[in-house]
Amino acid sequence: MLFQSMWDQAREKTPNQNRSHEVQNYQQMLQVLNYIITHAPPYMNNDNLAGVPMIGLFQYAIPTISGYAVFIDPEVNVMLKKVLDAWGTFLSSSESVSVLDTSSTGWFGPEAIHKLTTTGNIGGTRYEFDELYICDRNAPYYGFQSWDAFFTRPFRENIRPVASPDDDSVIANACESRPFAIARNVKARDSFWIKGLTYSLVDMLGAGFPDSFIGGTIYQGYLDTFSYHRWHAPVSGKVVKAYTLDGTYCSTPRAIDGDTEHVYEGVQIDYQVYLSAMATRAVVFIQADDPDIGLVGFLGIGMVEISTCEITVGEGQYVRKGDQIGMFHYGGSSHCVIFQKGVDVTGFPEVGTRENVPVRGRLAVVKR
Repeated sequence: MLFQSMWDQAREKTPNQNRSHEVQNYQQMLQVLNYIITHAPPYMNNDNLAGVPMIGLFQYAIPTISGYAVFIDPEVNVMLKKVLDAWGTFLSSSESVSVLDTSSTGWFGPEAIHKLTTTGNIGGTRYEFDELYICDRNAPYYGFQSWDAFFTRPFRENIRPVASPDDDSVIANACESRPFAIARNVKARDSFWIKGLTYSLVDMLGAGFPDSFIGGTIYQGYLDTFSYHRWHAPVSGKVVKAYTLDGTYCSTPRAIDGDTEHVYEGVQIDYQVYLSAMATRAVVFIQADDPDIGLVGFLGIGMVEISTCEITVGEGQYVRKGDQIGMFHYGGSSHCVIFQKGVDVTGFPEVGTRENVPVRGRLAVVKR
């Protein structure tokens, strides 16, 4: 009932727009989902939808009243996880390389390769794609064995050097991403679901999170489909805890402005703070070598298509600043770095900057 009514409400919301090319009912929705999970995503000339066809499927229905209700339903999310896992299996198979070609919808076509290399060249560098990433431009599909291998491609050595490797006061950027938000004096629990603008630590990290983060600082960055999707340690130290939390896959908050209901058009991108407590996420706590920093939290946040947040380090493992600690699979995503109360961390990149901050580059500095 809810799935059907969300499509009806999506059409009612914009009666003057032609929605004949959109899904009309839940039966068509299931047919489209069945197609999506048996095909790799082609390149699209749309930064918000490239590589994430399920956002394209659901984007008009997600902000409706029924869409809000259905996508926070735990049983619905259990089934969506099964759908996403099936798609993930396909995207890890050799069949998924079909879109890694030079056609107009291929990921190595002129437009797509330009976007990929432009995104990867930060600060005025002019590397070619195969100079940025480990691959072979003369091999079929650039040597990638699956769509997922292409998506999780690693940088070549020295492309992203670690910021001040011998200075523990300099925090390294954990993910190559655009600055989204900085919050200070964060609360243990806050009303993140109202407009998706406040952080709620217990909802982000789960029950039993360290109390030392209450009153601390959170930095959040956003990754698009064209970016590098591996995570790296922001500090040197010991991994004291690492775990994943299941969440919702298409839920966004509904913002109420007085008596007038207002629905943002950004769907997922505008709601990064909300997703930090609601989406599938991975949590890694690192006890920094520097006692002035103490415990640092990393939160990897999967969005819509990203049903897999893979942690690649274990509890008790020592990591140096800049070492890999995990990766996202299959689409756009977000992350947070969390500092304890009393840690004077400053110098973050300006929120709203359109260019990515390089992974392993300087994110901030801790004052002594």
